[in-house]
Amino acid sequence: MGLNSSCFSWEYQTKHLAETGRYTVLIFDNRGMGLSDSPSGFYKTSQLADDVIDLLDILGWTSKVHLCGVSMGGMISLELVTSWPDRFKSVVLTSTTRGKQIPTWKAFSTLSRLAFIKDPRDKVDSAISLVYPISWMDAKPTEIEDQKYASNREMAVAAAMARIERSRPQPLRGNIGQTAACLTHFVSDERLSKIKENGIPVLIVTGTDDCLVNPQNSYFLHDIIGGQFEVFEGSGHGLPGEQTKRYNQLIDEHFWKATSGTNK
Repeated sequence: MGLNSSCFSWEYQTKHLAETGRYTVLIFDNRGMGLSDSPSGFYKTSQLADDVIDLLDILGWTSKVHLCGVSMGGMISLELVTSWPDRFKSVVLTSTTRGKQIPTWKAFSTLSRLAFIKDPRDKVDSAISLVYPISWMDAKPTEIEDQKYASNREMAVAAAMARIERSRPQPLRGNIGQTAACLTHFVSDERLSKIKENGIPVLIVTGTDDCLVNPQNSYFLHDIIGGQFEVFEGSGHGLPGEQTKRYNQLIDEHFWKATSGTNK
């Protein structure tokens, strides 16, 4: 998952994929977050990718792995598929960048403030304003099971608070380490081109109203890598939680086509 985010943020996707009966799903907290250790120091996305490979080795997942990353998770995914292409069957790159991105003032100011907010509810309120567009937050949920909430904002806050209760607070050193990884991340044109050369099926996804990672980063990735490109009009950064049904369908179809060899 992305910067300062728990692996439980994948709950809608893990449920959907598991219920198909076609996949075994693995989610985990990156170094510096939740139930994983938070060593001091400035992390790198290549280091976080090494962590993933160590975990996959322990589990015996050495090939045919479908990879899905959002934001910082997408940055780590780029490191993985460029360094270990033979291990991955496909990759989904959501709301992410090849690096050297200048953060917007809203992103910089909000993320800086979040590091020092102690109250979980106050932290969630600030975070969701960065992840979701106001128009979506003010609207009423469309799914029947979610209509007990007065708005999508209320639903998102409830889901985030529930995830916090299942995890551990992120220490400041973890926040600093992950932020450093995002700010120093960069994958060259040459390395990106290898993804296309290696024939790994790629799905790139972005929202037009993403105020955390500029959508133009996804357009650039598509220009170099190719693959399937999906744009969510009017959507923000947190597509797995905002546009759950469409997002789940996209990644499920992408994984299945890659398995059957029909999306090359």
